[in-house]
Amino acid sequence: MKMHYLLVMVTIALAACDAANEASRPVSADSVYTNARIYKVDAVNSWASAMAVSNGKIIAVGSDEDIAAHIGEDTLVNDMAGRMMMPGIHDTHIHPYDGGIGKTVQCSFLTAVLDEALKALQDCLADIPEGQWLRGGQWNDGLFIGTTKAPKHILDEIAPNHPVFLMDWSVHNAWLNSSALELLGIDDETPDPNGGVIVRDLQTGEATGILLDNAAYEPRRSLPAYSLQQRSDALAWSIKQIMSYGITTFKAALVTTENMEAYADLQAKGAIPFNIKTSLSWKSAWANSHEDELALIDGRAGFASDRIDTGFAKIMLDGIPPTYTAAMLEPYLPSEAFGDRWRGKLMFEPEQLGADLIELDSRGLTVKIHATGDRSARAALDAIEVARMKNGDSGLIHEVSHAELIHPDDIPRFVELNVAAEMCPILWYPIPGLDWEAWLGPERKVWPVRNLVESGALVIYGSDWPVVATPNPWPGIESMVTRADPSGVSDATLWADQSVDLATTIRIFTHNGAIANKVGDTSGSLEVGKDADFILLDRNIFDVPITDVGETKVLLSVVGGNEVVNNRSM
Repeated sequence: MKMHYLLVMVTIALAACDAANEASRPVSADSVYTNARIYKVDAVNSWASAMAVSNGKIIAVGSDEDIAAHIGEDTLVNDMAGRMMMPGIHDTHIHPYDGGIGKTVQCSFLTAVLDEALKALQDCLADIPEGQWLRGGQWNDGLFIGTTKAPKHILDEIAPNHPVFLMDWSVHNAWLNSSALELLGIDDETPDPNGGVIVRDLQTGEATGILLDNAAYEPRRSLPAYSLQQRSDALAWSIKQIMSYGITTFKAALVTTENMEAYADLQAKGAIPFNIKTSLSWKSAWANSHEDELALIDGRAGFASDRIDTGFAKIMLDGIPPTYTAAMLEPYLPSEAFGDRWRGKLMFEPEQLGADLIELDSRGLTVKIHATGDRSARAALDAIEVARMKNGDSGLIHEVSHAELIHPDDIPRFVELNVAAEMCPILWYPIPGLDWEAWLGPERKVWPVRNLVESGALVIYGSDWPVVATPNPWPGIESMVTRADPSGVSDATLWADQSVDLATTIRIFTHNGAIANKVGDTSGSLEVGKDADFILLDRNIFDVPITDVGETKVLLSVVGGNEVVNNRSM
């Protein structure tokens, strides 16, 4: 009896030992990535050489020897050939729907030469039946230099039998011909809408065919709608372009019901391979109506999924400095059109903006506020402060979008109010057509990246494509460090003492963006427990001259452990 009892106890002990050994044995990974230079973007910006992934999560990061223990019979082993890996990029301000529609449906041209633009438009007109709308873009004011003709008459000459509606490079302003103005009910006597300007001849008062901000957005709603198939195809085209540059998460910056229907269509088809955040429009002239916006916000949970987060909103607070529609604390430099005391205008009175922030914050929506002037930036911060006082600290990190002009007194408020400052890269280096000193003088400086970083503010990246020509983040990464044009066209810099180093820049484009996108605990760095969202580069960006960083190519992009881009044969 004692011998039997002893045998039972030994058997139990051996079984317990086997179980303990099994529990301590490293988990076999679905995939491992070895022989790499992994920039983790953790708290100390450490490096590793290998990583193990299971069920879309990172289960180990370390040396090749460390990770070897996670290689089982079914593990896929990927040799990275010494290439650099890093977290995927978060673009917190992009317009994929508009970019796709512009390239797949509309007439697209990118030139500063009027004859070239007109030739592109004539080619497009050849394929459009008489009487139908010609839509497209993106033009700029430089097209009209040297001509005395009103912009509408320039289009009348090439399109006498078509109404024409063309958005500019900033996607704020429109260029129309006489037929389009007539169909939309805009004449010399039509009053300017709130937040918009119908540009008129300074001598005659005649409408010229140029509409600014809400004056362009409101009539745009009357144009023929695109089909759901056109919309979803356009969005799919954009997603493919965006992914190719190493972006694994983006925030669509102004989403209306027609946009959201396209996202839902792709989601139903299983055609959304990476992470999307949607900033739902609020009191925007881009939406069909505010009732439509409210219905979308109320029903946003029905559009949410493991790939789509609908917990964000967008408010347009002012226009842009080039058209003197950004709201400034001090006047613009004198101009013939606006005089010597023009400060621009807010699209919302401060009291109304505060009430809107209180409501949206209470609904759990993170609000992105378009504010390109220092007055609008202050008004945005004031409204967020009102919401904090009324609602308490919701934990939501609201955003000042295009925080290019910020009064020094307002820099500390970003930290005090837990507000993110969004930076748009192609605009923080000198490019033709953006003459800040011509509008603002030499004293007011733009894109204070270093000041914000040193204050402790959460600085984030947004491309604003298709306002800029490409969603490619790499030239923007280079120029945040150099404050110079990454194309090399000029050696000029724009407020160079606001540059930051490359490590800081990469954190802005990855980890900081993840925090603003409400996924800082699961994304933005390559650490155990986080999502396996990462990219493989064709160069180690820390080993090459900074002026080469803008040419970086993405060889591999992985989202949730799944390859979404593979160009490793490059």
